[in-house]
Amino acid sequence: MRPACDDRWCHRHGRGFTLIELMVVVLIAALVLAAGVPALHDLSSEQQLVTAANEFFHSVQLTRSEALRHGRRAEMRPVAGDDWHSGWEIMIGEQVVSRRPALASQIAVAYTTGGELVAYQPGGQPVTRGSWYFSNERQARVVVINFLGRVRVCNPLRDSQCSKAGIE
Repeated sequence: MRPACDDRWCHRHGRGFTLIELMVVVLIAALVLAAGVPALHDLSSEQQLVTAANEFFHSVQLTRSEALRHGRRAEMRPVAGDDWHSGWEIMIGEQVVSRRPALASQIAVAYTTGGELVAYQPGGQPVTRGSWYFSNERQARVVVINFLGRVRVCNPLRDSQCSKAGIE
């Protein structure tokens, strides 16, 4: 075993790394980053899409629970006209119960006929049923409200009953 730094050994071999060794380490780091950055971007993009669909899902559930709680019709509607991408608000009469800000710019929202509004009667029965299609350049999620008012989120790539059919 040689000492940590014997004067004769340090003088002959020097301390530190050679330029070649440093260049090899930088090259390996660059290759790892080049492979990882696109995957990280895809993951981030997918998470934004899943978050948008899940927030819509939870807002629909909140709309139903507010109708039941207040014993009045509750509505969820886009902040700007019929553009769900601009965000949405939940209302009981004229009172705003909750507001959601606009979605990320790369997320598009389409919906079936009647999807301009989500509403529940005082007893929790749905006024609206349909599908809302959230998508980005590679993935999609669909929020579906059935005739009983049950809400679900599905992935059209994995669920054969979850498709873009009927989306205008």
